[in-house]
Amino acid sequence: MSFLLPKIILIILLPLISFGQKWEIGMQLGPSNYQGDLAPDITFKETHLAGGIFLKRNSGQFFSHCLSLMEGEISGNDNNFTNLKIRNLSFQTYITELSYQLEFNFFPFSFGLQHKDFTPYVFTGLSLFYFDPQTIYNGQYIKLNNLDTEGKVAGNEQKHDYSLYQLAIPIGGGLKFSISDKIILGINVGFRSAFTDYLDDVSTTYYDKNILTKKNGKLSAELSDRSGEINNQPIGYMGKQRGRSDLKDWYIFSGIFISYKIRDAVCFQF
Repeated sequence: MSFLLPKIILIILLPLISFGQKWEIGMQLGPSNYQGDLAPDITFKETHLAGGIFLKRNSGQFFSHCLSLMEGEISGNDNNFTNLKIRNLSFQTYITELSYQLEFNFFPFSFGLQHKDFTPYVFTGLSLFYFDPQTIYNGQYIKLNNLDTEGKVAGNEQKHDYSLYQLAIPIGGGLKFSISDKIILGINVGFRSAFTDYLDDVSTTYYDKNILTKKNGKLSAELSDRSGEINNQPIGYMGKQRGRSDLKDWYIFSGIFISYKIRDAVCFQF
């Protein structure tokens, strides 16, 4: 009887226990990278640094809602790939991202009557981000969006200008470790599927350089086709494929994170 009594009392009280909201604040730091028209495969040469802060609410032991603010640099260069070198395009940009992510823990994590101090987890959500692609030309950083390098404004009705504010779907996962009553340490990899193909200012076809020069200036025409810088015979001509519009760009924010848990006291409701 003495053995069964504690179990019976626990079963009766469990529905009456409210653990309240579990909050975390934290920061993340790690590598950033890109995959797109100027990098069909992720390349280590174009790895940069990204970091940010986040606020998280744990809704039970398995689900968390995370709001984060991240910033990181991405870049791409045709010279990293043998079959792309002749095109000779390159870009770089900083990405500033505000993101909501829903996380799912595979194990009951961190708090509760029965929990683990370690769990793998996955996440997805929605991100709003700002970018502004640039390239280096004659030793100077040149912004590409307003140069209309693919004739979006110059007169090609099948194309349209792109906004520097875009949406993305974050998809990823990682590992979490509760290293103390208040501190969580973890690592994650997060891929962002962007709703745009212009992170790198490359998407569709070459446009007539004479029209670009007339409408947008000489610099627009020169940066639309840079193959002539390494080849006396430029490869671009009106309508020739310049990028892959059927494949959207990706950027990747990964890293190590640390967070501080803000717990509500356990409350018994009778």
